[in-house]
Amino acid sequence: MNKLISVIILLALSSVSLNAFSAKDKVEVCHKGKEISVAQSAVGAHVGHGDTVGAKDCVSAPETVKAVVIMRCEAGVLVSVTYSDAADVVIQPLPDDPDCTQVLDFLFSRGFALRSITSGSADGDGGLSLYTDYLLIGKIPVE
Repeated sequence: MNKLISVIILLALSSVSLNAFSAKDKVEVCHKGKEISVAQSAVGAHVGHGDTVGAKDCVSAPETVKAVVIMRCEAGVLVSVTYSDAADVVIQPLPDDPDCTQVLDFLFSRGFALRSITSGSADGDGGLSLYTDYLLIGKIPVE
């Protein structure tokens, strides 16, 4: 019976000391705008993907909404563009007769990613025209 009591006391003491050690091993990190406590061993991974050590000045990241842009180019000139409501904030107003490369560079500089490119031909105005369609997706901060 005494051995059983001794084992229970040892287990209780070890869990108390482990909890005390764990609390000391925690580091405050600003993760996606929220203050969290992580193990010291996890700090490097968090810092590696953009989190900051210390919760001081931890500010929530702005909310974002997905935006989709589909553009068609013929001979390097933008022929048509359709986009989700969110993308309106980013791509309007477009210049007159924009060059597709300029529009793509503009969207890339705002964090849009190219998801697909398709090309083909179509009969139009009595002749064959070659076109390229681009699908881009990005995130736009909500104000």
